[in-house]
Amino acid sequence: MLYGVFEVNIKCPKCDGPVPLNGPWEVAHCDRCQADVDIPHDYWLDIFRDTDGEMRSGETGEGEGANSQIFGTFHTTMMYGRMKPYCPECKTELPVDPAKAPYVHKCPGCGRDMPVVPVPAGLKEAYPPAAIVVGGSLQGKEEGGEEAPAEPIAFSCIKCGGALMVDGTERVVPCEFCGVKVYLPDDLWLRMHPAKVKERWRIGFDEKVERPKGEDE
Repeated sequence: MLYGVFEVNIKCPKCDGPVPLNGPWEVAHCDRCQADVDIPHDYWLDIFRDTDGEMRSGETGEGEGANSQIFGTFHTTMMYGRMKPYCPECKTELPVDPAKAPYVHKCPGCGRDMPVVPVPAGLKEAYPPAAIVVGGSLQGKEEGGEEAPAEPIAFSCIKCGGALMVDGTERVVPCEFCGVKVYLPDDLWLRMHPAKVKERWRIGFDEKVERPKGEDE
């Protein structure tokens, strides 16, 4: 198994805000404008084909990588390279088992949990050598459920001063005292919904599976 490491960030096509892609998911979420951004399979296909090809040819050796900017489907800033999975906390190498995916691999050094999941089915069909995703985090519609409400926080109505208990499930909250609709300010909303940051994650490419050729090959 060859492991490609990635750290990917795109500009939101609606507001130009930064959107970290912490995994090869089909949907990402912009924390600035709250839009869900569809990530087409062809976007990941081009990245995986190039990365896997460089590793198989020996052009990119273990521990080597590069930074890149891509102007195409999205304005992308990316770090990529070849690197076996290791714990981001204690740097212990993680001998993950692709056959067990999905599962959570516990670091033998510090006990940190590292998710190991199969590549999404649609992307696997588009690029068969892509086998597993190690690390990263799920985003947008790929999270597989509604976000749990935050611990309620008291907030004063901007019109009557009444005490409102808000839990972050809605950005616009009706005041139970005067009936006005209160829009929660950015600092309070971000406290309940912390912005995502870039994370490094890996794709395991199965060397036994033939790479699909690109249009220019």
